[in-house]
Amino acid sequence: MNPFLQYNAIFFACGLLLLIVSIVFHVLEKEKPAFFFLVLSSFFLFLFGAFLFDFLNIWDERFHALVGKNLMYHPLKPTLYDDPVVLMQYTWWDKAHIWLHKQPFSLWQIALSYKILGVNVYALRLPSVILSTLLVCIAYRCGKIVGNKNIGYYTGLLFLSSPYLILLVSGYAQLDHNDVSFLAYISFSIWAWLEYRRSNNKWWLLLIGVFSGFAILTKWLVGLLIYLIWGIESIYKNKFQLKKYGDVLLALIITVVIALPWQLFVLYAYPEDAKAEHQYNFDHLFIPLEGHGGGLDYHFNQIKLLFGRFVPILIIPALVVFYFKIPDKKLYGALLLSSILVFLFFTFTATKMPSFTLVIALPVFISLAFLINYLLGLFNKLGIPRVLKKCLIAVFLLALAIWRIDIPTLQKKHGFFGKQDECSQLLAKNTRIFQKLQLPSNAILFNLKGRHNIEAMFFTGLPAYNFIPTEEQYLDLKNKNRLVAIFKGPNDSIPAFLLKDPQLILIHQEMKGCD
Repeated sequence: MNPFLQYNAIFFACGLLLLIVSIVFHVLEKEKPAFFFLVLSSFFLFLFGAFLFDFLNIWDERFHALVGKNLMYHPLKPTLYDDPVVLMQYTWWDKAHIWLHKQPFSLWQIALSYKILGVNVYALRLPSVILSTLLVCIAYRCGKIVGNKNIGYYTGLLFLSSPYLILLVSGYAQLDHNDVSFLAYISFSIWAWLEYRRSNNKWWLLLIGVFSGFAILTKWLVGLLIYLIWGIESIYKNKFQLKKYGDVLLALIITVVIALPWQLFVLYAYPEDAKAEHQYNFDHLFIPLEGHGGGLDYHFNQIKLLFGRFVPILIIPALVVFYFKIPDKKLYGALLLSSILVFLFFTFTATKMPSFTLVIALPVFISLAFLINYLLGLFNKLGIPRVLKKCLIAVFLLALAIWRIDIPTLQKKHGFFGKQDECSQLLAKNTRIFQKLQLPSNAILFNLKGRHNIEAMFFTGLPAYNFIPTEEQYLDLKNKNRLVAIFKGPNDSIPAFLLKDPQLILIHQEMKGCD
């Protein structure tokens, strides 16, 4: 068995065992140990996700991995092609020199992880493991503040058992670690706001501002979501008496101080690239970019993927129970209305991707936690012996978590218990080829398939391109004292001007693409 799959089995077994221990403490009403083992369980289950692949996944993870690696050496200069040595246009996000396609904060986290642990796929995913584990912590706390300790526990359990979050941590789902960070910092800002409402301690305003700023620096302006929630609640309470919005303004100033400097810096340092990316972001509103379109039902159809298979039919009952059980109706209104507005915004945005509405996961899971608590409350009223009742509740919670984790789907995508899908096998094969290459440091790789040149650059540290160079490009490289290395499959035709070069490196390994 592949060693990384052995780690996988250990992490999953530990996570499941710790979850059982946590549930036992929960039904025994031992809050602190139940919380402790819930968090510890989540850490191992998300590690399980991080070790599902020993290669970079297609679409986004490979780009984030490579840019994060390059940021280790120049944190204020995000690059994809760090050494754009070949004469060509570096003007699109998948073939750029300066890479501003994403805000930098999640990429800085990846770079820091590489610095500490070395450059590898597991260090790449570790920040997502940590942030997802912290999400379980703050979900517990938020549920407890909004409801009670049981609501907190069930909210944390829903995050822990989210198969989509595991997919994001593994790098399989779009947009992988970027979306984990975005969800985390938006949720952290909501948590800080709930703590501020509860205690009126001004230090929480600082954290609200900081976390919202981090969210903007991860994935742009939806990171301001907390101010939508807060603004709605403030209007409920204070109408439009502006003098009562000083705390909102103070937190917002902190957010601006955190997020604005980078925006100004890139406009100064990389003006053309920054303007192009700002236009690209704006175009999301009106143009289905890169084929990412869909009808008005698109995001409704993503609910079961993001939040759980039966959530589309459970969310209305959950919201009804939430309304009748929460003592603070203004808070309920703020969470509900802001979530609806986010959902409607992305529904009417032309470009659509699955994770866009994931940012409302915390209110959604809190609502579902109220429903779980209500149903278990009804069960508790049945005339069943107390010990048997607690055993049945424990079995239900464990079954719910395991069912939500959805091992059959993970198996289909990852091959945890058997054969991986064809694309995963190709990626694993390509990775082994890249890792075994021993080429001079002045070599340039050519004739990669699809976008697999990105993984090649990550694993080899050499510039890599998905085409065969023209004669003009070849002569320019020779003038720069660079060597041409070409992957040659059985049907690849190599131009005569290259074959005449005695320094040409032919790599007789057929590269296959799956994107």
